[in-house]
Amino acid sequence: MTPAAAPPTPFYIQGAGDPIFAIYHAPAGGEPTAGVLMCPPFGWEDMCSYRSRRVWAQQLADLGFGVLRIDFPGSGDSGGSARDPDLVQAWTDAVTTSARWLAADRGCARIVAVGIGIGGLIAYRAAALGAPVDDLVLWATSARGRTHTRELRAFAGMEGGGPVGDLHAGAGDATARGVDMAAGGVDMPEGSLAAAGYLLSAQTLADLEAIDTTELALPQAASRRVLLVGRDGRSVDERLKLALEQSGSQVDVAPGRGYERMVMLEPQDSVPAQSVFDDVASWLAQVSQAADASSVRRPGEGPAQTPSAVFSEGDGNSWRETPFGLTHPLGDPFGVLVEPLERAADFCIVWLNAGPQRRTGPNRMWVEASRRWAARGVASVRMDMAAIGDAEGDPAPLADSRSFYVPEYVAQVRDVLDALQARGVSDRFVLAGLCAGGYWALQATLGDRRVAAAVLLNPGALVYDGGLSLAVRETRTLAQKALRLSTWRRVVEGKTTVSAHFRTARVLAAGGRRKAAELPSRLKRRRAGSSDDELDRDLDRLDREDRPLTMVFAGEEPLYARLVRDGLPDRLERWPRISLTHIELPADVHTLRPLWVQQRVHALLDAAVGEQAARWRPDPVPAA
Repeated sequence: MTPAAAPPTPFYIQGAGDPIFAIYHAPAGGEPTAGVLMCPPFGWEDMCSYRSRRVWAQQLADLGFGVLRIDFPGSGDSGGSARDPDLVQAWTDAVTTSARWLAADRGCARIVAVGIGIGGLIAYRAAALGAPVDDLVLWATSARGRTHTRELRAFAGMEGGGPVGDLHAGAGDATARGVDMAAGGVDMPEGSLAAAGYLLSAQTLADLEAIDTTELALPQAASRRVLLVGRDGRSVDERLKLALEQSGSQVDVAPGRGYERMVMLEPQDSVPAQSVFDDVASWLAQVSQAADASSVRRPGEGPAQTPSAVFSEGDGNSWRETPFGLTHPLGDPFGVLVEPLERAADFCIVWLNAGPQRRTGPNRMWVEASRRWAARGVASVRMDMAAIGDAEGDPAPLADSRSFYVPEYVAQVRDVLDALQARGVSDRFVLAGLCAGGYWALQATLGDRRVAAAVLLNPGALVYDGGLSLAVRETRTLAQKALRLSTWRRVVEGKTTVSAHFRTARVLAAGGRRKAAELPSRLKRRRAGSSDDELDRDLDRLDREDRPLTMVFAGEEPLYARLVRDGLPDRLERWPRISLTHIELPADVHTLRPLWVQQRVHALLDAAVGEQAARWRPDPVPAA
């Protein structure tokens, strides 16, 4: 019986450019049969498929392969920004550097780069320019970069987040309805593209569009094998196949069923494309067995591997980022600890998951905010809670959004604070989160006096009612979907099910019983003259204890609409330490995709954190 692979190891690879965040899945049973380098897709596709790719990597490690997952520069937890120049070349260099690490540090005699979408195009480009990559698996990859950018432009246009001219045009109605775009400071360079909230600069777009595999040939290699994988309803690009064959590569083709469910759905709905995983595993086994030892690359000394990485800004401010985790029965949380080399404030910000999205936050906002404040001397940690991102745990229950709103997650947040305090990071915290992360932040604040302040962005709930309010919201959404022919077509095709309707019905019934059971105690509170509103009592407490709470809603948020109906905005003068901001926009922007909304939210985050930075300065060092 083959032993299970060891737990994955996070670290940084130091190349010529920014540090590359990497996670290595060591093979079961000793030396790797081959090294597999996973090159991620771009933006939203990267976020949606992240957990599935982690599952894939672990499966390959269990089969004896050494698997390295990386974040490209300017994305994920790697260094750099989406606005950096020459980003396509930095991505290409990251593939080369990471492949060299696999060969030199892990002793992988043969390196296979596995790329999805744009990640596959970059893997091809790196191999063509001399990266130590022997074989390729290219899934949903086109021969020309402009095919990928055209899809991104179409996607961005559908959601009103396209090039800067389209962005302003799409936001015109919002401005007329009261959105102060100038206050948000729209900063989107001309010619840039924002697809699902992720930015591509004009130069990055141009450099991607310049990639043409029919003109960028791979070095001739009779031993090279390439697996081209299609996607649902779309075969592989014949131009790419021809270019590979002309380079002397042996080309195999697989259908790629399950791409849409793994890469295109919301993160909590992403389903690992097991048929593709099995096809690739079988193909890799054949490649490993058939490899000609005389043709295997033998790179020299590899790049350095470090357990943490130092980052800096042009003005000299520096900070260190270190993988951080703890053991927990619900599933081991995982995060990245960001510590300034010189502290300017005595507290730590904890960035909580935006629902099922990993620790980098919506549109990489947690990375941007944590680094911005690290440069100002404030520590923080970007966390994956159980079963999200790289945290251990079973993600299956999270397909039901109500599974995020259980007390165990709030308790786990407090355990993270315990671990940070034991590590000596701080004994005072600011919590920030979006969606379920906002709910966790509020509830953990109420239960832990170490939390000095909290910021909630588009929280899905403030007071948990057993999932009743979320079920009501889901009922409206499901009712609208049930009227669409496309919904039932997806049911017939097996791309979705009606199980959500049954789950919602059960929660509504349970919620009705809960409300009935609570009626006597509610009547008793009214007779005693105390507030019947649990949220009011929570806000009373936080205001009395001088612990600020910042709530931000953007777009058409159901919870905000309910708070307005309940008259909360009109009662805010009762709580001087509680603030509520609504960024008006006639659309659902729950994950803050429009760049101007992101920038407005960053400004509100900075105001909340800045107040704590002024309040909790470190004690001066006594004179000798």
